[in-house]
Amino acid sequence: MGDPEISSNGKNSRSIMNISYFSNASAMSQKAAAIVLEDLDKNPELLLCAATGSSPKMLYQLLAEEGQKPSSFFQKTRVIPLDEWIGLTTSKGSCHAYIQEQLVVPLQISKDRYFGFNAEAADLDKECERIQKSLQQEGPIDLCILGLGKNGHLGFNEPATELKLHCHVATLAPQSQEHAMIGSAPTKPTKGLTLGIQDILDAKKILLLVSGDGKAEVTKQLLSGSITNDCPATWLWRHSHVECLIEHDIVNTAT
Repeated sequence: MGDPEISSNGKNSRSIMNISYFSNASAMSQKAAAIVLEDLDKNPELLLCAATGSSPKMLYQLLAEEGQKPSSFFQKTRVIPLDEWIGLTTSKGSCHAYIQEQLVVPLQISKDRYFGFNAEAADLDKECERIQKSLQQEGPIDLCILGLGKNGHLGFNEPATELKLHCHVATLAPQSQEHAMIGSAPTKPTKGLTLGIQDILDAKKILLLVSGDGKAEVTKQLLSGSITNDCPATWLWRHSHVECLIEHDIVNTAT
């Protein structure tokens, strides 16, 4: 996969990203749900890494509907969050609250099958070590669900000269500090906890959802195939199995 701490600006012809386009977010989410359910059918104990935000929300709603059926796919599913804000004064807007509401509660994920961050830990470096140990014991991630950040971030792996390989405390870019999830927060977090770029690339399969406003230019950069730390999402070209689902309107805006 190469070393994500070294900036690269070349295309990787050895990897294939399966890119599909959809007329709207609903159609994209239905396809995403079909992919997740197919993988769960093959592996009921699947370890799912879950991003937050608007891009995967409709997907999670579809999974929640499936979870209400008598023969649920999710009786053995395991979930690990992608990231978490540091410094929120209430649970509102936290990634933990989002994942609890969208996935853990409706899918009846038991406590022993959910490996969440504690953003209030006294020692956040030790908290990263704890999460990394959980990932080593439970992983690798079977399916990693990602959204595309407006600046190309994956989780809180922000554009930087060097990208961190594993779980770490990240300094948030100004764009991330204005994320809609924390729009009502009186004080905007400046740091976050996140899995590292290598943790993401070690996933057996990646599902990237590209949806929402303001992502035309970063989508264009992703589709160029050039790998650069200035757009961490471009490192997904170094993965052997990425399903990239894109709302068609974003592509039209980018061209």
